Amino acid sequence: MPAFSLPRFLLPLLGATLVLNACDSQRSTTETADPATMRSVPTEAVSFRKEVTDGDHRFVVQTTGEGSQRQLMLRAEKNGRELTTTRQPLNGQVSDVMVTNLNEDGFPELLIFVADAGSGSYGQLLGYEFMNQGRRPVDLPDLSGPAAQGYQGHDEFKVVGHEVQRMFPIYQPADANCCPSGGTRTVRYTLPPEGLTLQQVAFADQK
Repeated sequence: MPAFSLPRFLLPLLGATLVLNACDSQRSTTETADPATMRSVPTEAVSFRKEVTDGDHRFVVQTTGEGSQRQLMLRAEKNGRELTTTRQPLNGQVSDVMVTNLNEDGFPELLIFVADAGSGSYGQLLGYEFMNQGRRPVDLPDLSGPAAQGYQGHDEFKVVGHEVQRMFPIYQPADANCCPSGGTRTVRYTLPPEGLTLQQVAFADQK
């Protein structure tokens, strides 16, 4: 039997048809992919979130994660425009966020109060003063001298007027961690016009 052959002018048409069929097959495979095989990226639960404002400034502080290791996100805006968004690891948990102007210089201070992850929940401060350009850290000094006697953490903070007040239970030498018996101490701090470290101005004990 003689071999069958296509006329030469039909060969390009046949090649184009085969290429189109291959592309349609590939497209069909892509379009009918099983949605179950597409995995979503897991998101961590929000463990703290607070928004505070001062004049034309707006701040959002949020943490994600649980336990001792969390992620802190801070977003600052002015007149609705983003100034900065930062993220950093946090060893502990945010207890409160406040915005104030302790030194009355017209630039707001954002105070993020943190209880560390240890059994004493020792208080820490992440503070920033937001300028027209950028920000500067505000520091809380370590307790020292008579104000530190009997201190074992469990701090609470609040802003009263132009002062930061720090309250904590006083431990006697024989007290267990669960049961302080020495009353409560309040330490008062102000922020000087020049400088960004809080200064202790007084403390008082209450039984």
